[in-house]
Amino acid sequence: MKIEQPKYTEPAEELGYEQLAARLAEEERICGARISGALHGLSPESAAFSGVKFSACSFAETKWRGADFADCVFESCDLSAADFSRSSFRRVLFSECKGLGADFPECSFADCTFEKCNLSYANFSAGRLRGALLSSCDCSHADLDGCALKNFAAEHTRFFRANFFGTSLKGVDLTTCGLAGLTLSAQLAELRGAVLSRWQCADFLRALGAEIRD
Repeated sequence: MKIEQPKYTEPAEELGYEQLAARLAEEERICGARISGALHGLSPESAAFSGVKFSACSFAETKWRGADFADCVFESCDLSAADFSRSSFRRVLFSECKGLGADFPECSFADCTFEKCNLSYANFSAGRLRGALLSSCDCSHADLDGCALKNFAAEHTRFFRANFFGTSLKGVDLTTCGLAGLTLSAQLAELRGAVLSRWQCADFLRALGAEIRD
């Protein structure tokens, strides 16, 4: 599956906290900037970013509801407990970020990549992931229920006790992923058409009460 990468060049402008807060207060779209450091206390409404690199930023417990991110890079950022509800992400890369309990409900992800991110307990409920890749991530206990997936891929990613209730995984290759303890419907309808290894299939059959023999 091909994911379109951010249309991004290394930004020349460095925005500090005060400058960023002032521009957000004016509802200005932030373009071609590099932002780093703690962003505590920021809760802008419908913020917009294009071609921005967030480097080692702490978004912990901030609110970015309805924000728009296009051609952006999040590198080594802490997104834990941040609220991105109903936000839009287009051609965005998340690299080596921590997002414990991050909130992404009803978000739209198009051509987005998460690589080497810890997304344990993150909430992606009712999200739209069209052209999205999870690579070498930890999504243990994450909520991915009621999601619409298209051109979605996951590789070497841990979904221990993740919630996929009501999310069709048809066509998704999960053979390199950890799937123990998933929350699914009683009939495992979410797995219909998914690509699984024989060992994963055996685990799900055991969950249904089947006895597996060599």
